[in-house]
Amino acid sequence: MNVRNARIVLTIVASVILTSTAHGWGSTPDTEAYYGELHLHTALSTDAWMNGTRKHPYTSYRFAQGDPVTLSNGAEWALSRPLDFVAITDHAESFGDLALCKQAESPVYDKPLCRAMRGGNNPEMMGRVIGGWAVEGAKRNPVTCGADGKLCIEAAKNTWQSLREAADRANRPGEFTALVAYEYSPVMIGPTGASKVHRNVIFRTGDAPDRAFSSYDGTIEDLHVWLEEECAPPCRAMTIPHNSNASSSQIFWEGRNSDGSPWSQEILERRARLEPLVEIYQGKGSSECHPDLGLTDEECGFEQWVKNCGEGERLGCSTTSDMVRDTIVRGLRIEEERGVNPHKLGFVGSTDSHLGTPGAVAEDDYQGQLGSPDDAPMKRLSGGFSTFDLDSLGRLGTTPDGGWGFMGPTKFSPGGLAAVWATENTREGIFDALARREAFSTSGPRIRVRFFGGYDLPEDAHDRRNAVAVGYRKGVPMGGDLRAAPEGKAPRFLLWASHDPESARLAKIQIVKGWVENGVERSEVFDVACSDGASPDATTGRCPDNGAGVDLATCALEGEGGDTTLGATWTDPVFDSARRAVYYARVFENPVCRWSTHDAIQIGAPLAKHVPPTIRERAWTSPIWYTP
Repeated sequence: MNVRNARIVLTIVASVILTSTAHGWGSTPDTEAYYGELHLHTALSTDAWMNGTRKHPYTSYRFAQGDPVTLSNGAEWALSRPLDFVAITDHAESFGDLALCKQAESPVYDKPLCRAMRGGNNPEMMGRVIGGWAVEGAKRNPVTCGADGKLCIEAAKNTWQSLREAADRANRPGEFTALVAYEYSPVMIGPTGASKVHRNVIFRTGDAPDRAFSSYDGTIEDLHVWLEEECAPPCRAMTIPHNSNASSSQIFWEGRNSDGSPWSQEILERRARLEPLVEIYQGKGSSECHPDLGLTDEECGFEQWVKNCGEGERLGCSTTSDMVRDTIVRGLRIEEERGVNPHKLGFVGSTDSHLGTPGAVAEDDYQGQLGSPDDAPMKRLSGGFSTFDLDSLGRLGTTPDGGWGFMGPTKFSPGGLAAVWATENTREGIFDALARREAFSTSGPRIRVRFFGGYDLPEDAHDRRNAVAVGYRKGVPMGGDLRAAPEGKAPRFLLWASHDPESARLAKIQIVKGWVENGVERSEVFDVACSDGASPDATTGRCPDNGAGVDLATCALEGEGGDTTLGATWTDPVFDSARRAVYYARVFENPVCRWSTHDAIQIGAPLAKHVPPTIRERAWTSPIWYTP
């Protein structure tokens, strides 16, 4: 049986297993796990269009529900399982001139700029178009938009209306949720590189403003003001920062707004209201933590896309201001100083795919991230784009050997999924779960994970049949807050996870704790549940190797180790009731082949250099915060 057919069979098995847990640990009549995509581009985004993507948003919504599509390389592609919810987030900056350049009746259709945009993958043109989105002095191109920009402003309204209508047509309350959304995408261009401080803007219902605020309209802080003014109830919205590993320290720039101006209390409070989540994982890798950087550990080398900054470097590389773990711990100190935590962030994942194919995250069925530059195994394994680079943006550009440069097809991943524990699969149900941070990210597999914290949870809570009900009654779920501890008590955490039957078994669950001690940001990682009945080593604190592996010649899984479910009730052994703290859980699978290994086997090529042949897929829960 080939891998693809095996996945179809496993889908049937998965549905049986998930149904069997419907009244057990996995769900309750109150909340169910729903899996989705909150970051995706279609033919309405200039970069996707110029790389050959022709999927309209409605086609993408159909793909999310199980319909096959034909890719630019001629391959037919479909999900093995439909998604529960999707937000298509095309670049607002694309809505005007791209629409004008594609419409034959447009007054600018025959302009050289439009002909070049329609001509496909053109590195110089890509740099000119995306470079125009720069947050400092961002301006619409007068060639396509007219001297006053009005041509593009009107065209952008029509594109936004089309995107909203596609979501409304696809939305089926109780069965499939199509959220109204877009991406705000400024590019910060400096003398030695470019950085990204992008946000996905998600609306709770179809009640949304009649235009999309873009970087042509102002900064991120201006966007937040605009949302509060233009999205009055019943309209509600949130912004989700993403790809922070490529922000060159600016997406979570302490003390500074995106334009370099100083924080004000009003700005901090507005950000805390409108920005409850961060995208911790996507096709450009993990933003959780980085090897040898800040609050790190031995698992932080997972799917890294950008190198660490060297001495004197800041652009085109990662610092602690780009990493989510460092940022949420830093938020504790900011809250102590300013009375508000602008980095109180839950975790979600997505793909950021530019193929118009939401939720296509399987390592064994990867078709690339961008379109024509990486739509075949040899292109993806080459380590660099033959016709596409971003040197015109001032970035580090592609490294020919596929090394630690800013870009390179071998360094991309299929991306991850966003998951929520929601009361219902509706726009309101999904949005509200995201807003209260009862959300988690996976690196692709549909791992299910529960995380509760409280002072009165029983020591054997994870073994109880009504464990979820106990967790809600005696504690708070992921995304929640623990207030001052009763005297003599430390918080206890209830964890449970189940594996995805289409992927590998589970190896372990960890809790990551962060705190600030004498002004210094600290973190510690605790193994709290090991597979195969094992316990963490008394010296290292780590679970023993369970013997699971992978045959690199076939990608078949080897060894008998690993569990289908893991659970634990854990008490913080070094709790200090006087210190703020933040806790989140990580769940690890046994190793599986990375997509690059599947590609190499498919075409008989050597294994890719500079990336590992296998990965350990994982899930991250949103944190629980302790405030004395």
